[in-house]
Amino acid sequence: MHPPMKLPDDLTPHHMDTIPILSSLLSRLSNPSSTSQSGLAGPSYTSSPSQILNSTGQLSAKDIPPATDELKQQLQKAHLQIKQLPDIDRTISEQEEEIVELEEKYHSSERLSRNYAFWVKQQMKLKKC
Repeated sequence: MHPPMKLPDDLTPHHMDTIPILSSLLSRLSNPSSTSQSGLAGPSYTSSPSQILNSTGQLSAKDIPPATDELKQQLQKAHLQIKQLPDIDRTISEQEEEIVELEEKYHSSERLSRNYAFWVKQQMKLKKC
């Protein structure tokens, strides 16, 4: 059995949660047909990637690559940190094997506990007699 693993202090689930960021970026992506119909040009990229990422204004297709730079860096960092975790190279079959062993230990402990409880009850009855 392997000891419990602890995530590195600078790796949090937030580092791997990309859905809110991607959802925000996609919701800000301007529809090319709506901007051409209204006669307005799409926004131009004049801000830093983090300003685009944290902004709430519309994005054009050309703003997507710089807007996702911070997200890409965050994912790359998380990927590297995950690779350094112990046992990350274990196969599914190795993990399943360990699960079977743990389940067997659990059931064995459960039986032992029931037997002990039965023995204690028997001892209590004997003392009453």
